[in-house]
This record gives sequence, structure tokens and C-alpha cells, in this order.
Amino acid sequence: MLRALNAGAIHVSVKNLSAGIDACRTGGFDCLAMSHGLIAEYMADEVNEMMFDAIVAPGAWGVPFNWRGSEEDFATGFDAMKQQIQKMHDVGVRRCATWILPGSNDLSFSENEEFHRRRLGEVALLLEGFGMSLGLEFVGPKTLRDQFKHPFYYDLKGMLGFSATVGLNVGLLVDVWHMYTSGSSLEDLAKVSASQISLVHINDAPAGVEVDAQLDNARCLPCETGVIDIKSFLNVLREIGYIGPVEAEPFDESLKALPSDKDRLEKAGRAMAKAFRV
Repeated sequence: MLRALNAGAIHVSVKNLSAGIDACRTGGFDCLAMSHGLIAEYMADEVNEMMFDAIVAPGAWGVPFNWRGSEEDFATGFDAMKQQIQKMHDVGVRRCATWILPGSNDLSFSENEEFHRRRLGEVALLLEGFGMSLGLEFVGPKTLRDQFKHPFYYDLKGMLGFSATVGLNVGLLVDVWHMYTSGSSLEDLAKVSASQISLVHINDAPAGVEVDAQLDNARCLPCETGVIDIKSFLNVLREIGYIGPVEAEPFDESLKALPSDKDRLEKAGRAMAKAFRV
């Protein structure tokens, strides 16, 4: 598995690939989450040479537009993605991911299924033509689920089953936070094929808060509190043969209080190193 840097998730500003590579070096990351903006000023060959020289691997990219919007917005965003995907392929990106809300106030369960299957099916088909997978992230916290009139998939089993109906190259983005808050088990994860996982997120949960009271945007760095058993989670991933990127996604506001991006990167890097230590 690769310790992947998603700079925005730790409140670090990375404006281009050169800055991203420097950030990986500072924090001890061996993989960099990708986006069109990150590599826009470079030719694909330049990107490959820079990353090869730095020994930094390309990570996953997110679906680069709001696919949940109006039909017009979807068409516009999808056309833009078509313009970006060849370059992403040429720089070695083979994984893409997006998140799924655990409910809707407007669509019934079956209507929501059809909406997601239709929209994400188009995205998946485009990705498949470039040898890329699409991971769907289930969102677990009960405090968020309870905000919706109509529930939707929110755990590993449910999202895995749904993903299979979206496309042949569609699987999961597995976040240990959502495993914890949704009640998904490591036994369930052990039954998933590594080829069905496009991306992994790790983080910890605040201590002293019941699982059903956890708030989605109030998390901690990996192994900070010990509330979530991250080491066992990563061990299961090793056992099933997952070798892809693992990003820290703590959404920890306290990181903003640190003096610099260097401090944030070093702290996140230490947390990742601790999580990966067998």
C-alpha cells in the first residue's frame, strides 16, 4: 500500500505538481492524489519524468465535476472530464473515486438508485475506456443519515452490492471512518476483492463520543485517539492484497492552528507512518 497525500484533506495548499512533490517529500508520502489542476501546466511526459525522479507515484483522482447537479450541469461537466481523462491516463492514473450521500429529501430509495446508476454509469463507462476503475464511498455517520427523509446506501455491504449494478469497473472507496460509523465489520471487508477497491481513507474518531453521535466533519489524524482500530483495518487490506493508495482524511480543524504547511505535512506524515507500522 502507498501512503498517499491528499493535501486539501490536511489543510495544505498545493498549487501545482512541483509543489505537490515537495509536499510529499516533506511529509514522507510516496503517492500523490491527482487532479487536472495539479498537472495543467505540464505536458504528460514532464509529469512522468518529475514523478519518476522524485519516486512519487500517481494516486487517484476524484470525479472532476458536480455529477449531482442539473442535466445541463452534468453534460457540461462530463464534456470537461472527457477533455481531461486522456492526460490522466497518460500520467499513470488508473483510479477514480467519488462519495455518495446516505439519503435524499427528494428522491425515494428506488428513484435515488436509478439516478445514481444512470449518472455514475456514464462516468464509469468513460473511465473503463481508459482502463480506470471508479470507487464509490459510502457515508456512515448516523447524525448525517438522520438528516434525510429517504435513506440510501450507507455501509460496505450495501454500497458494494450497488456498485456492481453501476458498471464492471465500479467498486468502493473504503474509508475506515465510515466503516466505524456505519457498523461495517472487518469480516465484511475481508470478503471484498482487492480489485474492487479503488481508494482507501484513514482517520481516527474523537474520544468520548458515542459512535452514533459522531459528526462527519469532526475527525482526527490516524492513530491519534485509538478509537478506531486502524492497524487491524490496514492488516485486512494487506491480507486481501490491496496495494493502492491510502490517504489521510482527518478534516481536523486543529491542523489549521499549526504555524505552517510544513508543520501540517510533518504531523500528518508521522501519523501515517505510525498507522503503517506493522
